[in-house]
Amino acid sequence: MSVKHFITAVSLAVVSTVIPLTVTAEQHAHDAKSAKSGHDMNKMWAEMRTKAVGMAVSVAADEKGKLWLVRMQDGHIQVSHSEDGGKHFSEGVTVNLQPEAILAENQNRPKIAVRNGVIAVTWVQALPKVFAGNIRFARSVDGGRTFSEPVTVNDDQGEISHGFSALTLGDDGRVTLAWFDGRERDAADKAGQKYVGTTVFYGVSEDGGASFSANRKLADHACECCRIGMTLDPDKVPVVFWRHVFEGSMRDFALARLDSQPRVLRASEDGWEINACPHHGGDIAVDEAGSRHLAWFTGNPQNPGLFYRRADGENMTAPHAFGDLDFQPGYPAVFAHGKKVYLVWREFDGNNYQLMASVSADRGDTWSAARAVAATGGAADLPVFVVGAQKPLVVWNSARDGVRFFNAEGDL
Repeated sequence: MSVKHFITAVSLAVVSTVIPLTVTAEQHAHDAKSAKSGHDMNKMWAEMRTKAVGMAVSVAADEKGKLWLVRMQDGHIQVSHSEDGGKHFSEGVTVNLQPEAILAENQNRPKIAVRNGVIAVTWVQALPKVFAGNIRFARSVDGGRTFSEPVTVNDDQGEISHGFSALTLGDDGRVTLAWFDGRERDAADKAGQKYVGTTVFYGVSEDGGASFSANRKLADHACECCRIGMTLDPDKVPVVFWRHVFEGSMRDFALARLDSQPRVLRASEDGWEINACPHHGGDIAVDEAGSRHLAWFTGNPQNPGLFYRRADGENMTAPHAFGDLDFQPGYPAVFAHGKKVYLVWREFDGNNYQLMASVSADRGDTWSAARAVAATGGAADLPVFVVGAQKPLVVWNSARDGVRFFNAEGDL
Protein backbone atom coordinates (compact mmCIF):
# COMPACT_ATOMS: atom_id res chain seq x y z
CA MET A 1 0.00 0.00 0.00
CA SER A 2 1.35 3.42 -0.93
CA VAL A 3 1.51 6.32 1.51
CA LYS A 4 -1.36 7.93 -0.41
CA HIS A 5 -3.48 4.81 0.07
CA PHE A 6 -2.47 4.70 3.73
CA ILE A 7 -3.74 8.24 4.25
CA THR A 8 -6.98 7.28 2.49
CA ALA A 9 -7.33 4.31 4.85
CA VAL A 10 -6.82 6.65 7.81
CA SER A 11 -9.59 8.93 6.54
CA LEU A 12 -11.93 5.98 6.20
CA ALA A 13 -11.07 4.82 9.72
CA VAL A 14 -12.15 8.19 11.11
CA VAL A 15 -15.70 7.60 9.88
CA SER A 16 -15.67 3.84 10.44
CA THR A 17 -18.36 1.94 12.25
CA VAL A 18 -16.40 1.98 15.51
CA ILE A 19 -18.79 4.13 17.50
CA PRO A 20 -17.42 6.97 19.66
CA LEU A 21 -18.91 7.52 23.09
CA THR A 22 -18.80 11.29 22.62
CA VAL A 23 -19.00 13.49 19.55
CA THR A 24 -18.71 17.17 18.77
CA ALA A 25 -21.58 19.31 17.53
CA GLU A 26 -19.98 19.10 14.09
CA GLN A 27 -20.01 15.31 14.31
CA HIS A 28 -23.66 15.35 15.35
CA ALA A 29 -24.35 17.24 12.16
CA HIS A 30 -22.35 14.70 10.20
CA ASP A 31 -24.25 11.86 11.89
CA ALA A 32 -27.55 13.49 10.96
CA LYS A 33 -26.46 13.51 7.32
CA SER A 34 -25.31 9.91 7.68
CA ALA A 35 -28.67 8.93 9.11
CA LYS A 36 -30.41 10.38 6.05
CA SER A 37 -28.23 8.20 3.85
CA GLY A 38 -29.04 5.06 5.82
CA HIS A 39 -26.31 5.34 8.47
CA ASP A 40 -28.52 4.86 11.54
CA MET A 41 -26.54 5.82 14.66
CA ASN A 42 -29.35 4.82 17.01
CA LYS A 43 -29.38 1.33 15.53
CA MET A 44 -25.62 1.03 15.68
CA TRP A 45 -25.55 2.21 19.30
CA ALA A 46 -28.22 -0.33 20.20
CA GLU A 47 -26.11 -3.06 18.61
CA MET A 48 -23.09 -1.95 20.64
CA ARG A 49 -25.13 -2.05 23.85
CA THR A 50 -26.38 -5.58 23.22
CA LYS A 51 -23.06 -7.15 22.23
CA ALA A 52 -22.58 -10.44 24.08
CA VAL A 53 -18.78 -10.57 24.07
CA GLY A 54 -16.20 -7.80 24.09
CA MET A 55 -13.02 -8.29 22.10
CA ALA A 56 -11.08 -5.74 24.18
CA VAL A 57 -9.37 -7.20 27.27
CA SER A 58 -6.88 -5.90 29.84
CA VAL A 59 -4.40 -7.75 32.05
CA ALA A 60 -2.44 -6.77 35.17
CA ALA A 61 0.30 -8.58 37.09
CA ASP A 62 0.49 -8.61 40.87
CA GLU A 63 3.69 -8.53 42.95
CA LYS A 64 4.17 -12.31 42.63
CA GLY A 65 3.71 -12.31 38.86
CA LYS A 66 0.19 -13.75 38.86
CA LEU A 67 -1.79 -12.42 35.90
CA TRP A 68 -5.29 -11.00 36.29
CA LEU A 69 -7.48 -10.68 33.19
CA VAL A 70 -10.64 -8.61 32.84
CA ARG A 71 -13.15 -8.93 30.00
CA MET A 72 -16.85 -8.48 29.22
CA GLN A 73 -19.17 -11.45 28.73
CA ASP A 74 -22.97 -11.22 28.38
CA GLY A 75 -23.22 -7.88 30.17
CA HIS A 76 -20.93 -8.95 33.01
CA ILE A 77 -17.37 -7.97 33.85
CA GLN A 78 -15.41 -11.17 34.43
CA VAL A 79 -12.06 -11.40 36.23
CA SER A 80 -9.87 -14.51 36.04
CA HIS A 81 -6.25 -15.24 36.95
CA SER A 82 -3.32 -17.28 35.72
CA GLU A 83 -0.36 -18.63 37.68
CA ASP A 84 1.52 -19.99 34.64
CA GLY A 85 2.15 -16.85 32.61
CA GLY A 86 -1.17 -16.87 30.79
CA LYS A 87 -1.20 -20.46 29.51
CA HIS A 88 -4.25 -21.30 31.63
CA PHE A 89 -6.77 -19.09 33.41
CA SER A 90 -9.15 -19.77 36.25
CA GLU A 91 -12.89 -19.67 35.85
CA GLY A 92 -14.03 -16.05 35.71
CA VAL A 93 -15.47 -14.31 38.77
CA THR A 94 -18.43 -12.05 38.02
CA VAL A 95 -17.87 -8.47 39.16
CA ASN A 96 -21.30 -6.96 38.46
CA LEU A 97 -24.00 -9.42 39.49
CA GLN A 98 -26.66 -7.41 37.66
CA PRO A 99 -25.96 -7.38 33.91
CA GLU A 100 -25.57 -4.03 32.18
CA ALA A 101 -24.66 -2.77 28.72
CA ILE A 102 -20.85 -2.55 28.65
CA LEU A 103 -18.51 -1.12 26.01
CA ALA A 104 -15.52 -3.40 25.43
CA GLU A 105 -14.17 -2.79 21.95
CA ASN A 106 -11.15 -1.02 20.46
CA GLN A 107 -10.40 2.24 22.35
CA ASN A 108 -13.00 1.66 25.07
CA ARG A 109 -12.01 -1.35 27.20
CA PRO A 110 -12.36 -2.47 30.83
CA LYS A 111 -9.19 -1.83 32.86
CA ILE A 112 -7.62 -3.65 35.79
CA ALA A 113 -4.85 -2.93 38.31
CA VAL A 114 -3.60 -5.08 41.21
CA ARG A 115 -1.52 -4.04 44.23
CA ASN A 116 -1.14 -5.22 47.84
CA GLY A 117 -4.15 -7.51 47.69
CA VAL A 118 -6.47 -4.95 46.08
CA ILE A 119 -7.85 -5.78 42.62
CA ALA A 120 -9.35 -2.64 41.04
CA VAL A 121 -11.53 -2.71 37.92
CA THR A 122 -13.16 0.02 35.84
CA TRP A 123 -15.40 -0.10 32.78
CA VAL A 124 -17.90 2.00 30.84
CA GLN A 125 -21.61 1.32 31.14
CA ALA A 126 -23.44 2.27 27.93
CA LEU A 127 -26.76 4.01 28.64
CA PRO A 128 -29.80 3.94 26.30
CA LYS A 129 -29.23 7.47 24.98
CA VAL A 130 -26.83 7.44 22.05
CA PHE A 131 -23.19 8.02 23.19
CA ALA A 132 -24.22 8.30 26.88
CA GLY A 133 -22.41 6.30 29.53
CA ASN A 134 -21.19 6.00 33.10
CA ILE A 135 -17.75 5.33 34.58
CA ARG A 136 -18.08 2.22 36.73
CA PHE A 137 -15.73 0.86 39.40
CA ALA A 138 -15.47 -2.15 41.69
CA ARG A 139 -12.72 -3.78 43.77
CA SER A 140 -11.81 -7.01 45.49
CA VAL A 141 -9.93 -7.21 48.79
CA ASP A 142 -10.11 -10.99 49.21
CA GLY A 143 -7.89 -12.21 46.41
CA GLY A 144 -10.48 -11.92 43.66
CA ARG A 145 -13.02 -14.26 45.24
CA THR A 146 -15.65 -11.51 45.52
CA PHE A 147 -16.03 -7.91 44.37
CA SER A 148 -17.70 -4.89 45.89
CA GLU A 149 -20.99 -3.60 44.57
CA PRO A 150 -20.12 -1.51 41.47
CA VAL A 151 -20.32 2.27 41.87
CA THR A 152 -20.62 5.07 39.33
CA VAL A 153 -17.63 7.40 39.72
CA ASN A 154 -18.85 10.32 37.60
CA ASP A 155 -20.77 12.44 40.10
CA ASP A 156 -23.12 14.24 37.70
CA GLN A 157 -26.41 12.43 37.19
CA GLY A 158 -27.29 13.37 33.64
CA GLU A 159 -27.57 10.79 30.87
CA ILE A 160 -24.60 12.23 29.00
CA SER A 161 -21.26 10.99 27.75
CA HIS A 162 -18.68 9.65 30.18
CA GLY A 163 -16.24 7.16 28.72
CA PHE A 164 -12.76 5.83 27.88
CA SER A 165 -11.78 5.41 31.52
CA ALA A 166 -8.16 4.91 32.56
CA LEU A 167 -6.99 3.51 35.89
CA THR A 168 -3.95 3.57 38.17
CA LEU A 169 -3.45 1.92 41.58
CA GLY A 170 -0.44 2.83 43.72
CA ASP A 171 1.33 0.84 46.40
CA ASP A 172 -0.20 3.25 48.91
CA GLY A 173 -3.72 2.23 47.85
CA ARG A 174 -4.40 5.43 45.94
CA VAL A 175 -6.78 4.77 43.04
CA THR A 176 -7.11 7.32 40.24
CA LEU A 177 -9.61 7.19 37.40
CA ALA A 178 -9.50 9.56 34.41
CA TRP A 179 -12.09 9.75 31.64
CA PHE A 180 -13.67 11.88 28.91
CA ASP A 181 -16.73 13.74 30.17
CA GLY A 182 -19.46 15.60 28.29
CA ARG A 183 -20.89 17.79 31.07
CA GLU A 184 -18.99 20.95 30.09
CA ARG A 185 -19.90 20.59 26.42
CA ASP A 186 -23.56 19.96 27.21
CA ALA A 187 -23.68 22.99 29.50
CA ALA A 188 -22.13 25.12 26.75
CA ASP A 189 -24.66 23.81 24.23
CA LYS A 190 -27.54 24.74 26.53
CA ALA A 191 -26.08 28.22 26.90
CA GLY A 192 -25.77 28.59 23.15
CA GLN A 193 -21.98 28.58 23.30
CA LYS A 194 -19.57 26.66 21.12
CA TYR A 195 -17.48 23.97 22.80
CA VAL A 196 -14.94 21.95 20.83
CA GLY A 197 -14.27 18.36 21.87
CA THR A 198 -14.90 17.06 25.37
CA THR A 199 -13.36 17.38 28.86
CA VAL A 200 -10.88 15.29 30.83
CA PHE A 201 -12.14 14.65 34.35
CA TYR A 202 -10.66 12.49 37.10
CA GLY A 203 -11.55 11.08 40.50
CA VAL A 204 -9.28 9.95 43.34
CA SER A 205 -9.66 7.39 46.11
CA GLU A 206 -7.21 7.46 49.01
CA ASP A 207 -8.55 4.24 50.55
CA GLY A 208 -8.09 1.61 47.87
CA GLY A 209 -11.35 2.36 46.10
CA ALA A 210 -13.67 2.30 49.12
CA SER A 211 -14.67 5.92 48.40
CA PHE A 212 -13.86 8.61 45.82
CA SER A 213 -13.32 12.35 45.92
CA ALA A 214 -15.54 14.75 44.06
CA ASN A 215 -14.75 14.76 40.34
CA ARG A 216 -12.03 17.17 39.26
CA LYS A 217 -11.62 18.80 35.86
CA LEU A 218 -8.20 18.43 34.25
CA ALA A 219 -8.60 19.94 30.78
CA ASP A 220 -11.14 21.33 28.35
CA HIS A 221 -11.17 20.46 24.63
CA ALA A 222 -9.91 16.90 24.56
CA CYS A 223 -10.50 14.73 21.51
CA GLU A 224 -13.68 12.73 22.03
CA CYS A 225 -12.92 9.06 21.52
CA CYS A 226 -9.23 8.22 21.53
CA ARG A 227 -8.19 6.08 24.50
CA ILE A 228 -6.48 7.77 27.45
CA GLY A 229 -2.99 6.63 28.43
CA MET A 230 -2.20 6.82 32.14
CA THR A 231 0.60 5.54 34.36
CA LEU A 232 2.47 6.47 37.55
CA ASP A 233 5.58 8.58 37.98
CA PRO A 234 8.28 7.14 40.30
CA ASP A 235 6.72 9.12 43.18
CA LYS A 236 3.36 7.41 42.40
CA VAL A 237 1.67 10.52 41.03
CA PRO A 238 -0.44 9.67 37.94
CA VAL A 239 0.54 11.06 34.53
CA VAL A 240 -2.13 11.31 31.81
CA PHE A 241 -1.55 11.29 28.02
CA TRP A 242 -4.40 12.01 25.62
CA ARG A 243 -5.26 13.38 22.18
CA HIS A 244 -6.21 17.02 22.54
CA VAL A 245 -7.90 19.59 20.30
CA PHE A 246 -5.47 22.48 20.02
CA GLU A 247 -6.21 25.79 18.32
CA GLY A 248 -7.12 25.37 14.67
CA SER A 249 -8.70 21.93 15.29
CA MET A 250 -5.21 20.38 15.57
CA ARG A 251 -5.69 16.95 17.12
CA ASP A 252 -2.27 16.35 18.63
CA PHE A 253 -1.33 14.98 22.06
CA ALA A 254 -1.18 16.49 25.54
CA LEU A 255 0.40 15.41 28.80
CA ALA A 256 -0.37 16.30 32.43
CA ARG A 257 0.76 15.19 35.86
CA LEU A 258 -2.06 14.90 38.41
CA ASP A 259 -0.30 16.66 41.29
CA SER A 260 -1.78 19.46 43.39
CA GLN A 261 -1.72 21.87 40.43
CA PRO A 262 -1.92 19.89 37.16
CA ARG A 263 -0.52 21.67 34.11
CA VAL A 264 -1.23 20.63 30.53
CA LEU A 265 1.80 20.33 28.23
CA ARG A 266 1.68 19.83 24.49
CA ALA A 267 3.33 16.47 23.80
CA SER A 268 3.29 16.35 19.99
CA GLU A 269 3.42 18.94 17.22
CA ASP A 270 2.06 16.93 14.30
CA GLY A 271 -0.40 19.61 13.20
CA TRP A 272 -3.11 17.12 12.26
CA GLU A 273 -6.05 19.34 11.38
CA ILE A 274 -9.21 17.25 11.33
CA ASN A 275 -12.77 17.95 12.46
CA ALA A 276 -13.45 14.41 13.67
CA CYS A 277 -12.12 11.94 16.19
CA PRO A 278 -9.60 9.45 14.77
CA HIS A 279 -10.40 6.64 17.26
CA HIS A 280 -6.65 6.28 17.69
CA GLY A 281 -5.19 7.01 21.12
CA GLY A 282 -1.59 6.90 22.30
CA ASP A 283 0.28 5.23 25.14
CA ILE A 284 2.69 6.25 27.89
CA ALA A 285 5.26 4.47 30.07
CA VAL A 286 7.54 5.88 32.79
CA ASP A 287 10.97 4.48 33.65
CA GLU A 288 12.71 4.42 37.03
CA ALA A 289 14.51 7.71 36.27
CA GLY A 290 11.19 9.47 35.71
CA SER A 291 11.42 9.81 31.93
CA ARG A 292 8.07 9.55 30.12
CA HIS A 293 8.05 7.42 26.98
CA LEU A 294 5.28 8.37 24.55
CA ALA A 295 3.90 6.56 21.49
CA TRP A 296 1.14 7.82 19.21
CA PHE A 297 -0.40 7.97 15.74
CA THR A 298 -1.01 10.94 13.47
CA GLY A 299 -2.81 11.12 10.15
CA ASN A 300 -1.28 14.41 9.03
CA PRO A 301 -1.00 13.87 5.24
CA GLN A 302 2.43 15.51 5.22
CA ASN A 303 3.91 13.04 7.70
CA PRO A 304 1.51 10.26 8.76
CA GLY A 305 2.16 7.20 10.87
CA LEU A 306 3.43 6.12 14.28
CA PHE A 307 5.86 8.12 16.41
CA TYR A 308 7.80 7.80 19.67
CA ARG A 309 9.52 10.39 21.83
CA ARG A 310 10.97 10.62 25.33
CA ALA A 311 9.95 13.46 27.64
CA ASP A 312 12.23 14.49 30.49
CA GLY A 313 10.11 17.07 32.22
CA GLU A 314 9.36 19.66 29.53
CA ASN A 315 12.37 18.62 27.44
CA MET A 316 11.39 16.22 24.68
CA THR A 317 13.41 14.31 22.12
CA ALA A 318 12.66 14.61 18.41
CA PRO A 319 9.87 12.23 17.30
CA HIS A 320 11.06 8.86 16.01
CA ALA A 321 8.92 7.34 13.23
CA PHE A 322 8.27 3.60 13.26
CA GLY A 323 6.04 1.13 11.43
CA ASP A 324 5.71 0.40 7.72
CA LEU A 325 3.34 2.82 6.00
CA ASP A 326 2.61 0.21 3.34
CA PHE A 327 0.90 -1.95 6.01
CA GLN A 328 -1.32 0.53 7.89
CA PRO A 329 0.65 0.66 11.17
CA GLY A 330 -1.48 1.64 14.14
CA TYR A 331 -2.40 1.37 17.82
CA PRO A 332 1.05 1.59 19.45
CA ALA A 333 1.82 0.56 23.02
CA VAL A 334 5.01 1.29 24.97
CA PHE A 335 6.80 -0.34 27.94
CA ALA A 336 9.91 0.91 29.79
CA HIS A 337 12.19 -0.89 32.24
CA GLY A 338 15.68 0.30 33.14
CA LYS A 339 17.35 1.62 30.00
CA LYS A 340 15.23 -0.56 27.72
CA VAL A 341 12.09 0.68 25.96
CA TYR A 342 9.76 -1.53 23.94
CA LEU A 343 7.24 -0.62 21.28
CA VAL A 344 4.52 -2.88 19.89
CA TRP A 345 1.87 -2.08 17.31
CA ARG A 346 -0.46 -3.65 14.78
CA GLU A 347 -0.06 -3.84 11.00
CA PHE A 348 -2.33 -5.24 8.29
CA ASP A 349 -1.18 -6.79 5.00
CA GLY A 350 -4.62 -6.96 3.40
CA ASN A 351 -5.36 -10.43 4.77
CA ASN A 352 -3.91 -10.76 8.25
CA TYR A 353 -3.01 -8.60 11.22
CA GLN A 354 0.56 -8.75 12.49
CA LEU A 355 1.84 -7.88 15.95
CA MET A 356 5.06 -5.93 15.44
CA ALA A 357 7.78 -5.03 17.95
CA SER A 358 10.92 -2.92 18.26
CA VAL A 359 13.28 -2.37 21.22
CA SER A 360 15.69 0.33 22.33
CA ALA A 361 18.58 -0.43 24.69
CA ASP A 362 19.45 3.23 25.30
CA ARG A 363 16.25 4.81 26.61
CA GLY A 364 14.79 5.47 23.19
CA ASP A 365 17.79 7.05 21.46
CA THR A 366 18.19 4.24 18.92
CA TRP A 367 15.93 1.37 17.89
CA SER A 368 16.17 -2.17 16.56
CA ALA A 369 14.63 -3.14 13.25
CA ALA A 370 10.93 -4.00 13.51
CA ARG A 371 10.09 -7.69 13.73
CA ALA A 372 6.84 -9.62 13.48
CA VAL A 373 5.95 -11.34 16.75
CA ALA A 374 2.65 -12.95 15.78
CA ALA A 375 -0.14 -12.89 13.20
CA THR A 376 -3.85 -13.60 13.11
CA GLY A 377 -6.76 -13.51 10.69
CA GLY A 378 -10.23 -12.06 11.18
CA ALA A 379 -11.16 -9.67 13.96
CA ALA A 380 -8.34 -8.69 16.30
CA ASP A 381 -8.02 -6.52 19.39
CA LEU A 382 -5.32 -3.89 19.87
CA PRO A 383 -2.08 -5.11 21.49
CA VAL A 384 -1.57 -3.81 25.04
CA PHE A 385 1.15 -4.37 27.63
CA VAL A 386 0.35 -6.13 30.90
CA VAL A 387 0.04 -3.52 33.66
CA GLY A 388 2.57 -3.93 36.46
CA ALA A 389 4.61 -6.69 34.78
CA GLN A 390 8.38 -6.75 35.28
CA LYS A 391 8.98 -7.72 31.65
CA PRO A 392 7.49 -6.48 28.34
CA LEU A 393 4.56 -8.88 28.33
CA VAL A 394 1.96 -8.16 25.64
CA VAL A 395 -1.60 -9.45 25.58
CA TRP A 396 -3.34 -9.75 22.20
CA ASN A 397 -6.85 -11.10 21.70
CA SER A 398 -8.33 -12.23 18.39
CA ALA A 399 -11.42 -14.06 17.19
CA ARG A 400 -9.34 -16.82 15.60
CA ASP A 401 -6.67 -17.44 18.24
CA GLY A 402 -8.16 -16.11 21.48
CA VAL A 403 -6.13 -14.40 24.22
CA ARG A 404 -2.38 -14.84 23.73
CA PHE A 405 0.69 -13.48 25.51
CA PHE A 406 4.03 -12.52 23.97
CA ASN A 407 7.30 -11.15 25.25
CA ALA A 408 8.25 -8.10 23.18
CA GLU A 409 11.91 -9.06 23.53
CA GLY A 410 11.36 -12.60 22.32
CA ASP A 411 8.49 -15.08 22.11
CA LEU A 412 7.59 -16.90 25.32
